[in-house]
Amino acid sequence: MGKNNGKSEITRDNVKHVFNLTDKIVERYPSRLTGTRACLETAMRLKEEFSRNCDQGSVDIEEFTCHPKSFLKYIPAIVIIGIICSFLLLFRYPVPALIGFAVVIFAFYGQFVRYWHLLDPLFPRARGYNVYGKIEPEGKVKQQVILSAHHDAAYVFQLIAHMPKFYSTFMQGGILFLIVGFLVSLIWTVLMLFDVPPPAWAHPSIPLALVICSILVLPLAFFTTGQVSPGAGDNMIAVATTNEVARIFQEAKKTGKNILQHTRLMIVSFDAEEAGLRGARAFCRKHRDELLGTKTYVFNIDTLYKVKDINFLAHDLNTTVKLSRQVAQDCVDIAHALGYPAVVSGMPFGGGSTDAAAFGEIGVEATNMAAMSFDVNAFGKDMVYHTKNDLTKYIEPEVVEATLKIARSYILQKDAEA
Repeated sequence: MGKNNGKSEITRDNVKHVFNLTDKIVERYPSRLTGTRACLETAMRLKEEFSRNCDQGSVDIEEFTCHPKSFLKYIPAIVIIGIICSFLLLFRYPVPALIGFAVVIFAFYGQFVRYWHLLDPLFPRARGYNVYGKIEPEGKVKQQVILSAHHDAAYVFQLIAHMPKFYSTFMQGGILFLIVGFLVSLIWTVLMLFDVPPPAWAHPSIPLALVICSILVLPLAFFTTGQVSPGAGDNMIAVATTNEVARIFQEAKKTGKNILQHTRLMIVSFDAEEAGLRGARAFCRKHRDELLGTKTYVFNIDTLYKVKDINFLAHDLNTTVKLSRQVAQDCVDIAHALGYPAVVSGMPFGGGSTDAAAFGEIGVEATNMAAMSFDVNAFGKDMVYHTKNDLTKYIEPEVVEATLKIARSYILQKDAEA
């Protein structure tokens, strides 16, 4: 620790506070799925923590409703439908196969790629809870910095837990299976419309090949089960880090040192990030006028593990949402000045998303700080993300120190520019 001994004013005690809070919550509330008692009690505990470190009366819990299971629990159904469609082709029913493949592809794209809420009516409603607090500046508010993370935990991703090196292969294979099945069905249907028989070599060889390849898609039906990750690195450590940054600024405010002059600091812990950004999107809907009416910068934190992997996102949500390259670059420059490696990166297709995307969707300047590679092709056996091994012992203390320093420096830099 202590890569930079400048004016960062981050101590070992700050890092220790972060790990202690993370361990306490992970041990007491290990299954923090949105809508569960554990997730609600986590939010209540965070409200207590935020109340100690934010301005009096500024801390609140906001309830929202959502359908968290619709985010991933539809996957077994679309796998089964895809396999059935391949058999329909084999038995010369291209039209229903075409309809089936089209529905599955649209559902997959909407739910898995874009995080739309297409299938919500098919799943039970649940309550989620966002927690936030504020530290007001000494002078007039000219801008605000939101330091955010999420406190809900993810289902264990079985492919990552048991076959991490093949995660990308199965995902890409499943997508290819659906696309090929759709194209074969479409071509066959068009030929039928014009009374043109398919080539003799095409049937049964192509449908039979699809049926055989459907075996490779079967593992996707077990993408998640009932197992829940402890979620230390993803993402309770980040929530504890935002809380510690608030503590640092509040203590400075009380002693009259380094008080923010024109920048409001808001810390937010979202629920339902692992259910498709539902908590962050609910927050953005509720606070849209405030977010757009005051110049706002969002420093979201998600997945902290190793210093060498520090990166700041310039786009998110499977590459579909643009974030602020300028904010990302500013953070990278600060990291370099503090002696840490960091790069501007982007969420690749298949990598998922962070809560920063919810802000990007409404036009707020945002980035996400991560300390993990989101390149699914590089997943290996040491991967603890979205597994039962996501515990603090796999998080480097140095990465928490780095995050505290970078976040604090970014907030002070923005205030100096106000």
